[in-house]
Amino acid sequence: MQDHEYLLLIPRLRPIAQSIGRRFFGNVEDAEDVAQDTMLRLWAARTNIDTTQPLETLVTRVAKNVCVSIWRKRKALHNSERQDTREHACQESGGVAAAGTSDPQTLLEEREDAVWLEHRLRALPEYLRRVLRMRQEEGLTAQQIADIIGTDPRSVQTLISKARKQLMNDLKRRK
Repeated sequence: MQDHEYLLLIPRLRPIAQSIGRRFFGNVEDAEDVAQDTMLRLWAARTNIDTTQPLETLVTRVAKNVCVSIWRKRKALHNSERQDTREHACQESGGVAAAGTSDPQTLLEEREDAVWLEHRLRALPEYLRRVLRMRQEEGLTAQQIADIIGTDPRSVQTLISKARKQLMNDLKRRK
């Protein structure tokens, strides 16, 4: 499926994903998360989508999987918050050295910072993490991201801002 074909299908397919999310979680906010994540996953797989098969069936399957993934991540996050964060940092840092740094104290601090940031990024809702990655790592514009997830650029800017604000608040609490 070509990019332009995918973009034309979003208005028809997105409501299906929203409906599944609403039935699964029982609220509009989570339904929106499900719809966005479903559209992101379909965008990532767009070149492999078999257009001879009913797309509604594919959207339904992907949206249901997204619902289960979100539910599992929330459950895992809830369980992991109970663990001692120092123990977690020690397990995650295992031997990662910063290039060009010989001071053991600096190495330790850099490892802890990297582990902390990765942990906080993983704690973000998946839709925020994906939008932030598309912006920061892939360098996509708000318009490009909006086209991919089927929303408007202002919503994308809001999502990016929300993710950054959450990370900033986490950083302030850390200090």
